[in-house]
Amino acid sequence: MSSAAEQVLSIGDGSGWSFLGGTWTQPGDAIRPPNVPNLHSRAFHIASAYGDLTAEFEYNANYRELGHGDAGLVIGARDGGNFHYIHFPWGGQSLRAKSFWGGVAKVSGDGYIRNVVYQSVAGVPSETDRWYRVRVQVKGTHIRVWVDGRRAFEAHDDSYQGGCVGLAGYGWYFFRNVRIAGTPIDPPKWDDSVQIHNPAFELPVTSKNMPSGCMAPNGDVLIGSGGQLLRSTDKGRTWTNETLPESIGGLTDYGNTMFRDSNDRLFVFIWRNRKTTGTNMPEILISESLDNGKTWSEPVASQVAEGWPADPGSLTAYGPLCETADGTLLRFFLGSVHVGADLTYTDIRSWGAYTGCKAFCIRSTDGGKSWSGPIELDRPCWDGVPRGNLPGSIDFTEPTGVAIGNTVTVTIRPAYSREMWQCWSYDAGKTWDAASRTTFPGYAQSMIRTQSGAIVCGHRNPNYCVNISYDDGVNWDAGTVIDYPAWAMGCMVQVEPDVLLCTYMNADRGRPLLGQIIRVTDDGIVPVQ
Repeated sequence: MSSAAEQVLSIGDGSGWSFLGGTWTQPGDAIRPPNVPNLHSRAFHIASAYGDLTAEFEYNANYRELGHGDAGLVIGARDGGNFHYIHFPWGGQSLRAKSFWGGVAKVSGDGYIRNVVYQSVAGVPSETDRWYRVRVQVKGTHIRVWVDGRRAFEAHDDSYQGGCVGLAGYGWYFFRNVRIAGTPIDPPKWDDSVQIHNPAFELPVTSKNMPSGCMAPNGDVLIGSGGQLLRSTDKGRTWTNETLPESIGGLTDYGNTMFRDSNDRLFVFIWRNRKTTGTNMPEILISESLDNGKTWSEPVASQVAEGWPADPGSLTAYGPLCETADGTLLRFFLGSVHVGADLTYTDIRSWGAYTGCKAFCIRSTDGGKSWSGPIELDRPCWDGVPRGNLPGSIDFTEPTGVAIGNTVTVTIRPAYSREMWQCWSYDAGKTWDAASRTTFPGYAQSMIRTQSGAIVCGHRNPNYCVNISYDDGVNWDAGTVIDYPAWAMGCMVQVEPDVLLCTYMNADRGRPLLGQIIRVTDDGIVPVQ
């Protein structure tokens, strides 16, 4: 940097700064955000502004609180809600997968953080309580970023050219040695009325369960959580609370799930695994409602295919049901498979992890009266070994699928993979192709396909993020962070064409379930106010 143009940022007594979310401090060398759990906050140096610039800083990501966070540099700010954000999220998945991620995002007044680019950085370890060195260079619309001397990522975007710099983040983190050099411009007249906007709202039920949701035949929106059923008659704006029959055993997309099929049949799929039944066979029951979820029938047992394999020993249901064009119903599962006493697996041709977890589905072609045995989702082939004869990945947990006609695509939470996994079936779930990686990280996901055909995947990491595919799951965008609570597990319901009620668990599971109503457009998602 040129020493003549260099400015070292410090908080001092706070003069020349604007803080959102609480006052930042600098008790020693380190610049600190407010010491408040589960908080996103911002600090803008409003006494100066730059056009082209070079910035250098160090930051420390801490695993305190929920084990998730995000921190980075603000550039081009004209107020507290509109700027570019060079950010570096962290969390349990990035630590397990040893992958370091970062991106350049546009932050707008609606509260969303829209990644222009978001990718992993080779050669940089993913750790907490470690100081990372970052260099950012801005020339016109071109933004380039280095981490620990390694080329990280770059972006071209003309949304915000010239403005104040600052710091921002979520969770617990520190900055130090923040140096800025560049072309000075007149600072904007700062509008202190602009605050951090968050379009999320609370639903009248706690976040103890991953919710299950659908739209009833009469248009009511139904969200089930445990023994409670929330009902909205105005597309998710207001809610009433009802009690579900004890015979259903509670609703959660981690078990018993609610579904409305293409024939307007509303029912609950009740899953009892082999540990629950105490036999070598699981049990599936169906409870139906003929009055839009106000009353429910006594559960009726479905026929389950005989001869379930000993491995996996136990299957856990995850996510909603999926219906293909020919009426086939699919339910997805994760299950532990046998590994040796030394935590090794028997086939080195399969991607492995000591958790020994795989993903499966079961099928029904008669509306849930009968169900197949488990079908493994990852079906690789090998030289001289036809597809279906090799064991699949044991890095799989929590699969969620959507149908495109009789084609099905599934995104799967990894145990250790850098990105989420994706599997495909082209015959309504009978057989499956080999798994591949997506372009984005994430887990604890929910997924839906909208009326226009966009596939929307909301997930934990980074923060609570939504990725979209406009070409039936082949390609995905860079992702949009819509909230910060990191638990994320939830469900999505299409309440109007291309308008989604997105529900997700709070960071504090004792607090209310969170929700947003979002519209899917050709240019991404926007909150519905």
